[in-house]
Amino acid sequence: MAQLYRLEFNEQQQKFHLDNHSHEENTHGCFTIFEYCTDLEFRIYGAYVNRIKKEKLTKTYLLRCADEVKSFMSNLTEYKLNISKI
Repeated sequence: MAQLYRLEFNEQQQKFHLDNHSHEENTHGCFTIFEYCTDLEFRIYGAYVNRIKKEKLTKTYLLRCADEVKSFMSNLTEYKLNISKI
């Protein structure tokens, strides 16, 4: 079973943080993007976020991308398609 993380982002530092649920949520300037996220899902999300070069990532943009990726992943599941590491 894949390890589940909480994906957070610090807008000021422009850094993602995969937390193993050992720290309090939404602290140290971070906000939660996904409550539960595997490493592979984080990589898919990161590829989606970075498809358009942005000078600065914002909370609004990242949360909108999260909604879009959730819909995309849901469609893959509906079509019985799977993304995996090679």
